[in-house]
Order: sequence, then structure tokens, then C-alpha cells
Amino acid sequence: MNKPKASRRPATSSMASGCDDLPRVSQKAVDALFDRLAQLHGAHWHRRCREMGWGTEENGQWVSCDVEGEWLAALSHLSAQHLRCGLQAEKARTAKSLQQRGNAFPPDSAMQFAELCQMTPEGLGLPDFDTAWQALQDHAFTGKPYPHEAIAAAGEHMDLHGMASASYQRMDKHERAFRVYYQQVVERYARGDDLQPQAAIGHDGQLSPAERAAMAGQARAQQQAEASGLPHAMNADQGMRSLRAALKGA
Repeated sequence: MNKPKASRRPATSSMASGCDDLPRVSQKAVDALFDRLAQLHGAHWHRRCREMGWGTEENGQWVSCDVEGEWLAALSHLSAQHLRCGLQAEKARTAKSLQQRGNAFPPDSAMQFAELCQMTPEGLGLPDFDTAWQALQDHAFTGKPYPHEAIAAAGEHMDLHGMASASYQRMDKHERAFRVYYQQVVERYARGDDLQPQAAIGHDGQLSPAERAAMAGQARAQQQAEASGLPHAMNADQGMRSLRAALKGA
């Protein structure tokens, strides 16, 4: 029985959000992905490719490859940076499975792997948000140097003096603001841009009540989208541009 053709409609999930101007995944990137999955899963990946028809026979030898374009179709709306994050997530999933069950198996489908390709700081080799937030607090309270330039870049927008004397409720607002600023830095890093802030809009203590309310709403929406697996409506830079435009017209 012939294998059904792959759908050409991209997956709809939160991993496509942010960095929409990055070059999309190419067939060469998919070929490289197959090589990396083979290195990670070994014989399990070879067996899965034969079972699913992801390859072809050449001179009596099976060669795993995206022969029908199924993987390219599922990943074509993503960037190479998204694939990098997906591979990091697959490595983490594999390590966890090996630790808990003693074995690990490769993705069942291209769509399953695509769901792992969310743009995260740790997937790009940056400190995760919790680590970055703790480092910012250490810097604000004790003057401890930032451990990474990405945290320093996001921290330039923060009201460090205000943080040092903030109440628990106010600290929560600082955390939401930092989440937005740090996501901006992550997206610039993914594009290969300078990690310094693109536009000086003042630190979070200088924002108007309307700006703080809009930023808090954006941070909540981002967290809810990540938790539910829904696509983000806009990335961090787009959100701040929309915020400034709305306030200018108010």
C-alpha cells in the first residue's frame, strides 16, 4: 500500500512565534537534522526511518532522508534557530527517558518533532528565564556581576534601585517586565543582532501606568500561550512597537 502524501500545511503551535524575519528551514537543514537525530538515537532512528519510509534504498543499502519532503513540509515555517531549539529539547527528552525508563525512542512524526521547536533561551545556549531573573536580583541587591551579556542587555531596561526596595507585589511586576525585555534579547540573539537594546524606552520604573499595564498584559498573554501551546499573537519587539504606537495615538 502506498504511503499517503504528507500534508503541506504547517503545524500550528507556539514554536513559530518570534523572529518571523529569519530565513525558513531548507532541505539542507532537514538533511542535517536527520544526521543529528541519527547521532542521538542510533539504530532506533535507522529503524524508525525504515518503518516510516523516510529514506530510500541505494545499492542495497538503506539511506535515511526526507525523500518525500514530509519533514520539510512540517518544518518549513520555522527557522534553523527553531530547529536548534528542537534538537536541544529532543536531547533533554531523550536523557530524561533514559534516566526514568532505561530507553528512549525517536520522534514518531515530523509534526511531533516540530512541537519541540519552541524558541527558548536555553535552546539557543542562553541562560533560561529563571536563571536570568535570579541573576538580575543578585545584581540589584548585591551588585554581583551579570553572568551573561544577554542578562545584562535585558537588565539595562530594569529599575534596579526600585527592585532593591520593592515589596513582594511590586517585585512581581518587575519580574513580568523583565520577562518581556529578556524575550526581546533572545529574539535579537536568534537573528544574530547586537545584544544591546535596540531602543531606549527607559527602565521599567519610568514607564507610565498605561505602559506598565500593557506590559503586564503582554507578559501574562505570553505565559498563557506558552502554557497552552497556542501561538503567540506577536513577538516581544512587535508588542513594544504596538504599545508605543497605541500610547502615541491616545
